[in-house]
Amino acid sequence: MPDPPQRQVPDEMVLSAYVPGGGKEFAPTDWFVPAYIDDTRPVAAGPDARVFLTGWQVWPYSVTLRLAVFLRRVRTSRLFDHVGPDSADGLRCGLRLSDGRRVTTLDGEQRGEADPLTLTLSPHTGGAHHYDVDLHLSQLPTAGPLTLVVAWPAEGVPETAVELDATAVRDAAARAVEVWPGLPRTD
Repeated sequence: MPDPPQRQVPDEMVLSAYVPGGGKEFAPTDWFVPAYIDDTRPVAAGPDARVFLTGWQVWPYSVTLRLAVFLRRVRTSRLFDHVGPDSADGLRCGLRLSDGRRVTTLDGEQRGEADPLTLTLSPHTGGAHHYDVDLHLSQLPTAGPLTLVVAWPAEGVPETAVELDATAVRDAAARAVEVWPGLPRTD
């Protein structure tokens, strides 16, 4: 039997202009250098787990909250599989915006909206007792109070709410830098 045909891969990929909207799940890291806001504070705790906000990456149209997760006790049978969004008893986060809208990491795919508000949790670095986690909000929050809610059933972390200030986040969006201004659109 002959080998299947090789999949054709283009010689290069060319970046086109960033198009905001559409409930993008991930930060636009290919197009912008974010503005940074230092903001380190505890946001949730359990007997063997601590969650800290460590800062913000602010993009022109969205924001990423940076979280640091620390575990004193780790079940080796579940190593690295209970922080991500696919775990039923994993780390859960939500935001309540000043305009009354709410979004959580458990909401799933929103259909029918042209520009849905989404919140995506992405673990990205760490070791056995520490993880860094990105919590990406697909739109800039409205100015005013922003409430971060965190719970982690598997680690005994009760639902905990912390009030943050979204006004500073909106102000920081103007400091994000576009890497390739003037790129052509390909839509």
